[in-house]
Amino acid sequence: MRWSFETSQGQVELIVQEGALGDVACWLSKVLERGRAFVVSDENVAPLYGEDVARQLDAPILALVAGEQAKNWNSVEAVVRFLLGHGAERGDFLMAVGGGVVTDVAGFAASIYMRGIRWVAVPTTLVGMVDAAIGGKTGIDLPEGKNLVGTFWQPRMVLADPLVLASLPPRQLRAGLGEVIKAAMIAPSSLEHLWEEQGARLATGDFWAVTPLLAAAMKMKTEVVALDEREQGARAALNLGHTLAHALEAATDYGYFLHGEAVAWGLLLALLLSQRRGLLASVEAGRWAARLQVMAPLPPIPVSWERLVPFLGRDKKRASGTVRWVLPRLGGVVLGVDVPLEEVHACFQKLLELSEDGPLASLFF
Repeated sequence: MRWSFETSQGQVELIVQEGALGDVACWLSKVLERGRAFVVSDENVAPLYGEDVARQLDAPILALVAGEQAKNWNSVEAVVRFLLGHGAERGDFLMAVGGGVVTDVAGFAASIYMRGIRWVAVPTTLVGMVDAAIGGKTGIDLPEGKNLVGTFWQPRMVLADPLVLASLPPRQLRAGLGEVIKAAMIAPSSLEHLWEEQGARLATGDFWAVTPLLAAAMKMKTEVVALDEREQGARAALNLGHTLAHALEAATDYGYFLHGEAVAWGLLLALLLSQRRGLLASVEAGRWAARLQVMAPLPPIPVSWERLVPFLGRDKKRASGTVRWVLPRLGGVVLGVDVPLEEVHACFQKLLELSEDGPLASLFF
């Protein structure tokens, strides 16, 4: 499946195709007619896919440390010096082959090297395909919070090959389902039926049958980004579940949760807040929680409310000192909801009290 959308920085081409990584040069030739390629991957993905992509393009490759800990200034400097050392010019482009960390770091480096060069995202994780690689958000983490430094720098192309998901460890695959379910919660009219048809297949590793679901999740994000490229309004919907998720990741020093696991906890909290406010009936909230059950068991939350609060307060969506929440409702989401901290605390406490082996839907009944 192939489509494109317009941004202020030019057209972005998206391809979702089984086996696409076997002929990267052909796909690139349809969009990028000039310039040398430079490949950035990580130590886990480089031997699996990055080195082969580099061979196809006769390109040098840099492998970063794997994991969220690589989203820092040192990694950005390493990419910039890699480009500089190989004489990269403004007409060249950077290929990011890996998960969300690689696309975030490489895209950020591309945005600042010589004041901006082109880049292409080749996501190799589920989170990368349906979320991180799309939309031009690039950046790094700080000890004070997640993604606090970065740029909006759109890739020229996102090339997603569902078959590479077969190499993901089971935990990584389960974690990625959180972003797919988040997409379905934002746009249920487009995605809910596809999740019902293909979600279980995706969860069990049938990657030949899920291209429509992945493409629909990706298209939903491109449509939102096209409406609000720099997150001044509608794009905030994509942060559903992320207010708590980012705080959990920061409070645990980015080493305990996988991103999608933190998002799942964030979605559950958002569902509790919506139920409490009458935006969703218990039955509907419980139905979404039951869909999140495919990710179980989630890592238990290891931090106290007191540890978490400072990180919630640093959320990028705050305005006039107040955190604005994205909450699910029937048929979509509500943006910019001002929720008192005491209310968040009460719902967070319910998450802490959830039994490790209990069904997630039990939160709502």
